[in-house]
Amino acid sequence: MLKSRAFRIAVTVIISLVFLGFAVRGVDWNEALAAMARAQYLYCIPMLIGAVWQLYIRAQRWRILLQPIGTPSMKTLVAATNIGFMANFVLPLRAGEVIRPVLVSRQENQPLGGILATIVLERVFDIIAILTLFGITTAVLPVSETITRSGYGLLTVAGLIAGGALFIRWQEATALRLLRWALSPLPAKVSEPVEKFFSGFVQALRVLESPGEVLRIVAWSFFLWLMLSCVFGSAILAFHLDVPLVTASIALTVITAIAVSAPSAPGFIGSFQLGCIVGLGIFGVDKSDAIALSIVLHVTQFVGVVGAGIYSLARTGMSLRQVEEVAEADGEAA
Repeated sequence: MLKSRAFRIAVTVIISLVFLGFAVRGVDWNEALAAMARAQYLYCIPMLIGAVWQLYIRAQRWRILLQPIGTPSMKTLVAATNIGFMANFVLPLRAGEVIRPVLVSRQENQPLGGILATIVLERVFDIIAILTLFGITTAVLPVSETITRSGYGLLTVAGLIAGGALFIRWQEATALRLLRWALSPLPAKVSEPVEKFFSGFVQALRVLESPGEVLRIVAWSFFLWLMLSCVFGSAILAFHLDVPLVTASIALTVITAIAVSAPSAPGFIGSFQLGCIVGLGIFGVDKSDAIALSIVLHVTQFVGVVGAGIYSLARTGMSLRQVEEVAEADGEAA
């Protein structure tokens, strides 16, 4: 187990170093430092507020997703969200994705498997929201033909993901048969946990039975990513970049979100910088300006999220190491 964990950590660090290498290659650091010197750091205030506020929005949406399983208190959900996202910044292997549900399961005495499945469902709604948001934006605002085509392509992907979730929900038996067929060549120690997790995911999908609840989740998801786009837009304003603000803010948010979804070292180092450079590169922003923006934006996100996590840890009376140990024990048991 320790060797396996060490190997996975090593892989994520290597991936981050590769991303970081691509990000900094060709950067003129004198220009990057000059861009940071010119920046208006007053915009860091909305960037910090957004970093903390997005955690509360995520907790609100998570509460709706958990309704088929239970009704945890907002106090528990906010604390778990703050600590979990802080853990993603400071611990390897995205430990926060396990820490969050474990904390809720322990505090609210709810089954861990079903809560873990809602984390996947969160990601499904996130992907649908960001791809749809980018697709609609590129369709209605004046942008290049290449960006418009990309937007339509991402809209199609969002539709396919949504269709897949609906298929699993209303064709559970067929989906389970297909899963068992796909898992049949694998040993039981691999296939059984996957099948168990799939059952929890199906249970979480029962929230789709209520059109009203689905609309609430979709609304919170779009609100979340529009707010985060405002955070990225604040960074663009801080660096006086000559780009179409709305389109560039949303594109930068979407591409960076996709980049940090890849395996990486704690804090998304490397993947965050590469996402910013690619996102701004679409609009012709110089790489040196883009890396400068990514550093300032990344630091503000780190300060906001880790600060919220430390606050919640203090309120719960636990240390991060204690939380990690609990998550490891319960995660293996699940």
